[in-house]
Amino acid sequence: MWKRILTALVLVAAALGAGCLGALLTPSVVPPAIVPVEGAALDDLPAYTFPFGDGEETIRIDPDPAVYAGAKKADRQLYLSENLPEEEWIPIYYLAFVNDSRQEPFYADLLAAFREIRDREGLDDDRYLELIAAFVQSIPYRTDASIVEPKFPIETYVDTEGDCDDKSLLLTGLLAREGYGVALFYFEDEAHMAVGVGSAGCFYRNTPFAYIEATNASYVGIPPAALADGTVLSSDPLVIPVGDGPRIYAGCDQIHTIERALSASRDRVEELTPELAARTRELGVQEEALESLGARMAALSRAGEIREYNRLVPEYNRKARDYNTAVGAYNALLDESGAAVELHNYLVTHAHDRPGSYLRARAYLGE
Repeated sequence: MWKRILTALVLVAAALGAGCLGALLTPSVVPPAIVPVEGAALDDLPAYTFPFGDGEETIRIDPDPAVYAGAKKADRQLYLSENLPEEEWIPIYYLAFVNDSRQEPFYADLLAAFREIRDREGLDDDRYLELIAAFVQSIPYRTDASIVEPKFPIETYVDTEGDCDDKSLLLTGLLAREGYGVALFYFEDEAHMAVGVGSAGCFYRNTPFAYIEATNASYVGIPPAALADGTVLSSDPLVIPVGDGPRIYAGCDQIHTIERALSASRDRVEELTPELAARTRELGVQEEALESLGARMAALSRAGEIREYNRLVPEYNRKARDYNTAVGAYNALLDESGAAVELHNYLVTHAHDRPGSYLRARAYLGE
């Protein structure tokens, strides 16, 4: 969950001077801002190792301690000298955290590390976006009810943790500076924040953006069925543009295939679960009947009643054949269910490897 926005409506007097050409204009909105703390130091610098593709990548930079300390000490309240509608002051508030100019060297250093990976691996725009998203998603999610304001992106990086708005602010700040059309999704009713990136077909609701969930590892363009606490995103978000660059996400065809495979495998497991349970009960009845007949025949054999024993042999063999056939059919369904579970779990846990997931999804669907 996000943290609430602190606002204050303050009365500001316009200072007028005799003989002046005009009034001293006072801003109607004063957002949070970083004032560096000179002499600050960082004892421990974080290093992030996270899965990407079929391997792992590591990000390590040296943020400015003065800026980080200034972010920590910043007044995070939004001061208003006039009443503004929410759709006006909410974007001002969040964009102040994303775009504070004191953070530009931090963004530059972090993006230099990403670009090194991009150039080394020959990533296209889609994979580069997924690289940055995988990094932010790998930052541990933590929410603290005692902390009521969002973090500046430099804080989220150095603190190695954040909640939905903290991580979304960092992700949009990075993507905007790499030329992607990107926005924040502000879900007031559900107290949640996510990211939207311009796309070529993965449109979220009535927006031109693909959904990115920043709180955990997930695919670009596949919104969660529900959040970790069970909350369903049923409202339309307030869209807060952060970057209007020309880069968009164009991997939507593969995303749709992965989404179909996720749905198909989940549905098949749900279909097979009660059928497997019913067949387990039927097999139990057949096994019990077979064992009972076998025990009866063994008793007849011990008693020397060979004629009655021989009369029961065809019945026993028929029951054994029926049982073995039923076991074979059960095992085939069990294998099918197991394959669907394996595929579903693989796709869920390999959002960092969209090309590999696509190939598996396509094979499962027989495409």
